[in-house]
Amino acid sequence: MTLTGSLRTRLGLALLTATLATVAAGCGKKETPLYPVTGKVLVNGKPAEHATVVFHPIGAAPDAVKPRATVGPDGTFKLTSVSAGDGAAAGDYAVTVEWWLSPVKRGDPDGPPVNFLAAKFGKPETSGLKAQVQSAPTDLATIELK
Repeated sequence: MTLTGSLRTRLGLALLTATLATVAAGCGKKETPLYPVTGKVLVNGKPAEHATVVFHPIGAAPDAVKPRATVGPDGTFKLTSVSAGDGAAAGDYAVTVEWWLSPVKRGDPDGPPVNFLAAKFGKPETSGLKAQVQSAPTDLATIELK
C-alpha cells in the first residue's frame, strides 16, 4: 500500500499535533514541593487526642490546599496535603485547632458532638496561632492551649 503525498502530509501533521499535545500536557502546572511537618498539641498540658489541626496559607487563594492532621494519643501530628503525612508547602500559615468529642465522653449519649476548645481557635482570623513551614522537614513548637 502506498500513500499519496497529501495523505502522507496529513498523517505527518496528525502525528506532530499528537506529539505536541502530549508534550504540552506534561508542561502544565508544576507541583509545589511538600515538606514533612510535625508538631504537637496540648490542652491544659495534656495531649489533645483526636483534635484536628488545619494550616491556612497566608495570602493564598481561597481554594488553596489547606494541610491538615489529626492529633494522636501522645499529642503529635503529621500534616497531610495530598497523601497521608506528605507535609505542606513552604510558607507562612494561620493555624486552627478544633477538638470535637463525642457526647458519650461527656456522659450524654444522645447529645451532639461538642468542640472542647474555644470557638476562636477554629477560625484563622481569631486563633492567634501562626506557623512557618521551611523548605525542609519542619518540627514545629508545641501548640499549648488552655
